[in-house]
Amino acid sequence: MNPKAAKNNNAQEPDSVVLKELAVRVATPDEIGKVRELLGDEHYLGVGRDVGRTLVQVVHHHGRWVAILVWGPAAMKLIDREQWIGWTDLQRAERLGLVVQNRRFLVLAKTRMPNLASRALGLSLGALVEHWESKHGYKPVLAETFTDIESFEGTCYKAAGWEPCGMTKGFGREHRADFYVEHKRPKKLWLKPLSRNTRVILCATDIHANYQAGVNTTSPERALPLKKAQLDSLRDALREVPDPRRNNRCWPLSTLLTLICMGLLAGRKNLAEIHRFGQFLNQQQRQWLDFLPKPRGVVGRRAPSYTALYHLLKLLDPNVLATALNQWLAAHHGTLPRALALDGKYVRDLVLTVALSEHESGAPVAITIASKE
Repeated sequence: MNPKAAKNNNAQEPDSVVLKELAVRVATPDEIGKVRELLGDEHYLGVGRDVGRTLVQVVHHHGRWVAILVWGPAAMKLIDREQWIGWTDLQRAERLGLVVQNRRFLVLAKTRMPNLASRALGLSLGALVEHWESKHGYKPVLAETFTDIESFEGTCYKAAGWEPCGMTKGFGREHRADFYVEHKRPKKLWLKPLSRNTRVILCATDIHANYQAGVNTTSPERALPLKKAQLDSLRDALREVPDPRRNNRCWPLSTLLTLICMGLLAGRKNLAEIHRFGQFLNQQQRQWLDFLPKPRGVVGRRAPSYTALYHLLKLLDPNVLATALNQWLAAHHGTLPRALALDGKYVRDLVLTVALSEHESGAPVAITIASKE
């Protein structure tokens, strides 16, 4: 049969038949140019940026393209998404790669028909986990996207089982930059679980081996587990701990102890990770922790060295620290959130600290010292 005639026959088939015969596949590298051209011509947002892990799916009818879906990395922070998931800041920083974002969804103008958008979206979701794992080596567990409330109702997302989860604040990433600017066009956030255990996987104490390839271990979360007022009161309490050092006391004891406590409560498992946590804090956070100013003429504050932290812990009586922390916790009883998590960590591989902490922010409720056994 003449290919042109076959194309016309497909176009004349009843809508219900076309919808049933749709299929989805991953676009080949040779087809990306065509994808970009179609997005540039027909999508109101244009092509968009290629950032991080991506996946392009093509929905077709016997080879004829009817829709394009582009998937990529999730947004760094979304208040409503974080509340829906229930994970901590550290978990979000580590496991954000398990969330994928539908960055572009285009139904080609020449093939539009009733219910095509929701059918194409459903086919895409049905194959997304397999397609993503085949390309990137792990299974995503949650999908997110946004719709412009001034232009679209998001009907196809609702029909495909997505859940509306609030509105954004009206900011977007500046083109070719690493900061956000206000565009005053809030968008509706939609979420779609890709697993029956989405929240369990994203909030578990330890991530399952099947998802390790999607975990970020190179860019640690810098959020402090306590609010500013709580942090100030904790540092004041730690000033009561006797300083066991006879020399090398250029760093205030309360500053080093506060950094150690913040590191442990932020999920750092050893002294090296606590030290790195301090190195990645921004200048405002360093000021809150009373880090020392940099040498004269250099703007900013320097973070404590690994040697300074190690030297202190080598001399410190952990029971004295535990007493000071428990007194502080008792003074703040009832002011910390109620969702709790139990965690234990070794200090210098000798002393085990066991902490009961607030699940969302990491704020402590109680702490004790146990033997290594």
